[in-house]
Amino acid sequence: MTVVKDNKAVEVSQPGALLRTVTRLFTDLQQRNFACCDVQSATQCAILTTLEREGDQTLAALTRTLNLDKAWLSRSTDDLVEQGRLVKAPHPGDRRALLLRLTTTGHQAAQDLGAQLNTQSARVLARLPAAEQAVALRVLSSLSEALQAELDGDGGCGC
Repeated sequence: MTVVKDNKAVEVSQPGALLRTVTRLFTDLQQRNFACCDVQSATQCAILTTLEREGDQTLAALTRTLNLDKAWLSRSTDDLVEQGRLVKAPHPGDRRALLLRLTTTGHQAAQDLGAQLNTQSARVLARLPAAEQAVALRVLSSLSEALQAELDGDGGCGC
């Protein structure tokens, strides 16, 4: 695969390394925005944005979604409850479980963070030449579909 860096064609023999680098860099940028999030930690920002995007969840489901330690996540959700951004309500289908639900304040915090992240993504794409921006969006869309297909298929774990 050939990519252009500093207006020079560079051969990339390891597309996996390139994808991991792009993912790491984008995650680092996202983490910087989390630092500006009006809550106490990146974990709390991830909780807010996940519940905003996916809706109410049990602690166990959120633990799987975020791939975090249940005890750590429980402390983070307790902090969000104290901040008035989250409520823990009885689960309608399972008396043993609690449902995590954003409050109005929690929805607003998640929407504000989402707007910051979208602005940041627009700035990143704007750094590409204008002719490449639409191509990049098409490739990202295709890549997103391919990654989801890999997760949904038999090849989701390489170990």
